[in-house]
Amino acid sequence: MAPRLPSDAVKAVIFSEDALAPVDRLWTDAVDHLARRLGRVKPLDLATIPADRSEALAALEAWADGDVNTWRAELARYYEEHIPVYVRPNPDLNAVLRHLQADGTLLASWSPGPPEVGVVVTHFLGLTRRLDRQRVDPAPNAAVSLIEELELQPEDALVVAATPASLVEAKHAGATTAGALWTGGDRDQLLTAHPAYLVEQPAELVQLALA
Repeated sequence: MAPRLPSDAVKAVIFSEDALAPVDRLWTDAVDHLARRLGRVKPLDLATIPADRSEALAALEAWADGDVNTWRAELARYYEEHIPVYVRPNPDLNAVLRHLQADGTLLASWSPGPPEVGVVVTHFLGLTRRLDRQRVDPAPNAAVSLIEELELQPEDALVVAATPASLVEAKHAGATTAGALWTGGDRDQLLTAHPAYLVEQPAELVQLALA
């Protein structure tokens, strides 16, 4: 990995939820729970729920037919009760965020949603007070929108994600991108987004952001 040049130092590091923790299985099992719990009232065919989380949310909203609060609350309840089984706070990631924060780097994250679920993840990980901004947005360009909210230009930011779509959008906008492997990101899939970096461990982000 080539070191960043001083002129390339970033002002913000933007994390996708799946770069903060390995949440894919938690999400899948929560949707399975939803089908068992609420499917008694209105059958939910899991075969109709796309693997892509953004598309899955749209499918669930269509299934709920306007009764959004019930299924979102049920998902949040599952997350709150079961997240310790799937996720552990990462001391190395927490240390990196403390380091970046101490050096004045802005920190932000986004979750595909729904909102009730995103806040459970960051709270459990102990990251809420480290983040200057959190956003719930299923769109692939969520990171770019976050950069705008921070009143920065894309070239001021390092976007870190474990799935390619967000990296593609961020790179296209002009941000520096890093594929996160420590939460289980697929190397080959991430390479299709042509990120500037593939990052094995969170500690590598300090060099990328502050060099």
